Amino acid sequence: MYRHFLVPVDDSDAGIDTVAHAVALARSVGARITFAHFARASQDGERAAAGRLFDDCVREMVAMKAEAAARALGVPCESMGVAGSAAQHALADAARAWGCDLVCVAPQALVARDGVDEGGGEGEGGGVAGFFAGMDAEQFAALDVPVLNCVVRRGPAAARVVAALYRAHRATAVALCERLAHFGLAHLGLAQSGQALPGLGHDGLPDPGIDALRIPRFGSSDVCGFSSLLRERTSVVDAELGELEHQHRRGTALFAELMHAVDEAAKSTGSTGVAPPARVEEVLNGYAQFVWEYFGRKEGVIVPAAQRYLREDDWRELEAAFAASATGRAVGP
Repeated sequence: MYRHFLVPVDDSDAGIDTVAHAVALARSVGARITFAHFARASQDGERAAAGRLFDDCVREMVAMKAEAAARALGVPCESMGVAGSAAQHALADAARAWGCDLVCVAPQALVARDGVDEGGGEGEGGGVAGFFAGMDAEQFAALDVPVLNCVVRRGPAAARVVAALYRAHRATAVALCERLAHFGLAHLGLAQSGQALPGLGHDGLPDPGIDALRIPRFGSSDVCGFSSLLRERTSVVDAELGELEHQHRRGTALFAELMHAVDEAAKSTGSTGVAPPARVEEVLNGYAQFVWEYFGRKEGVIVPAAQRYLREDDWRELEAAFAASATGRAVGP
């Protein structure tokens, strides 16, 4: 029986599903997990420095989400970084060095490569997200390490709903990593709610302001929708649903605390277009780590439970609610 899984992680849709699949399997057999993420080689210059900070934030987010999913199901875990431009090959060697007896990967056929920092980001190896997805199993077979392709199959409506949820999470992650990456750069700071920043985002687009940092919720079709439908179908995840709803309320309170800190900083400096003071940085860091944990629990526990217990008409109901809220981001307790 396998006792120690190696799971390469990124923020592609296939990568998120692979974490959930691996965590559920590890729980069923009593195994532990080492999550592995790619560490990009350093570059020179301010733009490269900003990119490195952004990538560091993405790696922290991906690892924290994976660990949150594992902890929620009682699976022992840790996260390790794999450095170098040939990280895919290095990971195969690391599997044996870390004593892993099973590697869980996203199948190549399902790789969407739609994670944060995709599309030709700076540095070698492309973007951080999507880097490990669809790795070649032959790299591990040469070392006699078994590989499990974590295939997740969904009906059409379920696939569209889950993809929309992942996109919403990813958009919030990009916005948070933007703020965390540019703390040391004077040209970009935090704006008050409803105001745009004078700088550009990581992708070169105008920054949308602090509202982009809210935990996304599509009216009643996000946490509440999943909760009500799941509770109609099963009581198995009642405790986790209750905890997630409690966390969402806590997230609303933390976001309000962040807005207050930003407003106070704006009053003290007379401008929001400067690097944020230490208090804002402290609050934002705490809020970001909370959001990573929240996203990890939802993606790693609630989404798989919904896939198992919800019916096709349930998914169509969720899809309709998502479509109805597509023109804006509804946020509520």
